Amino acid sequence: MTNWIWLRSSSKRALALAALVLVSLTGCSVRSPGVDPEVVRVDQVGQQREQSGESMNKAARAPVTVEKESSTDESAKETGPSFAEKREQFSGPAQLDEPEALGRALAVFYRMRSRAFMAPVASHVQGVVNLGGSGDDRETRSCPEGGVFHLEWQGTAGERSGSRELLYQFDECRGRFGSGPMLLLNGDYRRDFRPLVGREQVIESFDVHGYQGQGSQRQPIALRGRQRVLRPAEGGVVRSTERMEMMLGETYTALKGVRDEIAPEEGESDSDFASFNTRFVTTVEGRLFSSELGGWLDMATATGLVEQQAPCSASGVVALSGKRNGEVRFGPHTGTHHRVALELESGEVARYERCSDFGEAFGFGR
Repeated sequence: MTNWIWLRSSSKRALALAALVLVSLTGCSVRSPGVDPEVVRVDQVGQQREQSGESMNKAARAPVTVEKESSTDESAKETGPSFAEKREQFSGPAQLDEPEALGRALAVFYRMRSRAFMAPVASHVQGVVNLGGSGDDRETRSCPEGGVFHLEWQGTAGERSGSRELLYQFDECRGRFGSGPMLLLNGDYRRDFRPLVGREQVIESFDVHGYQGQGSQRQPIALRGRQRVLRPAEGGVVRSTERMEMMLGETYTALKGVRDEIAPEEGESDSDFASFNTRFVTTVEGRLFSSELGGWLDMATATGLVEQQAPCSASGVVALSGKRNGEVRFGPHTGTHHRVALELESGEVARYERCSDFGEAFGFGR
């Protein structure tokens, strides 16, 4: 009996001692009744430590990654936007869901045809050089409100009286050109002049970017493309645009395969000089892409535009087709006393009695 009591007492002491050793090794605290402890294997503990170390390393590297991404974005802004994404985004036909969309399309087309914001800039830099050229192969001129543009004569030296290849390079060039808004420009504008037999040809190429406006109105801009202007001896102008793309803020506009011709109307003048003819007819064909319209439109003059001056013509019809078809009609081709009619194939029509009302409604010239 005494031996049994001693063995029982020894067993209790052994169990207590084992429990005490387990608590001291694991650092466990006393748990509430009914709460099961989580069993963790030794190899899992090592794995968790490695994962914890990797997380800490990633956290330490995170600020560096953010800074690099930020600097990359800033660099992209300085080099101008990418046209590829916008080109893909608006690769489908435009909806043309209301007659007014036809007026917006025509206004967008006229702005792009006239080289958008670069038209007054090109006139300014050409005028400055022609008024005071130094005759050097490379000249640097100040811009109206800061920055410079460089002019470089390219081609055979000493043959400037005939063909001329001029490269204008903008370097933080700032100013108001013509009646336009404040611009800041970087990039290149190339002008190649080619006198041909009985006509002359100018090929203009653009790859410029920068900003338009000031303060809260400031927006990034870019223009890239190529346009050929031919002036036949009989008068008029033929303008061919292989491709020209523009970004103004988030607005994307492009022309592709566009040809528009202004020619003297046959039989309307007895003069030997076509330039004295007061009646000219404009014909247009090609494709217009526009984020404002949500896609592309094919344009063609169903009837030539007589005495066309944006926004109106004396007469004529421009046909536009996307997911739906429509026409812009002028003068007697409206079928009423109105100056302009915008008509969808569904029969929906918007009419304007005065040309000025039509121009103001769709921002022609802006």
